[in-house]
Amino acid sequence: MKRIKVGIGGNGTVRIKLKKTRKTERVDMAGMEGSPAVYPAPSAASATAAGRRGLALSHPILSQMEIRVESVFRPKEPDVEVVYALTGYGTSVDHLHKFSSNEVVAHATPEMVSYIAEKMVEHIRAERAEMPNLIVHVHSHPLGTPALSDVDKGTMPEVAARIRAIVPDATVLFGVHAVGSEERRPRAPPERVSENAVRWSSITRVHEVAFFDETAEPVEVRIDW
Repeated sequence: MKRIKVGIGGNGTVRIKLKKTRKTERVDMAGMEGSPAVYPAPSAASATAAGRRGLALSHPILSQMEIRVESVFRPKEPDVEVVYALTGYGTSVDHLHKFSSNEVVAHATPEMVSYIAEKMVEHIRAERAEMPNLIVHVHSHPLGTPALSDVDKGTMPEVAARIRAIVPDATVLFGVHAVGSEERRPRAPPERVSENAVRWSSITRVHEVAFFDETAEPVEVRIDW
């Protein structure tokens, strides 16, 4: 079985060097100290099987996704990356978790976001009556594209493993939420623009979100009216 080795620094963070403009991104791992941790990578078959079941998003959920990403607006300041989660049961998403807490997000810039995976699960558990079996980890790319960076691909198997260590039966998927620059425009309704991506426009920004499994394979998405 293929194995992924992740080096953990003395402060419990994972650091990966990025190319070009996306400098660094950190995933804080609570309770992990000492020697490097080793996680078995999921087989491509098992991860793809989970992704083939697809993902269903409703218009209210898409509206919440829009509000979450646009809420980081600050006059004359660049947008920063945000992280949030979509949860539900089976293939249907019915809740958005904002993670507006220092417990979850330690630091954010236009090029990186530092978060603690275990705290995400704690917040999800606290906000729901029952633990969902569908967890979609989403982060934004301000002024970017809904494509996975090298750091995204490198950390996704590890983040999925950390989540499933707490919720063993969970289907863990990932989303990249790209948001454009501010410009007044007509609102455009959500539409599926590829197998795994949806696009829409608020009156100020274009949004496009693409979904993947932990092996970076596209996950089919549909819009429920």
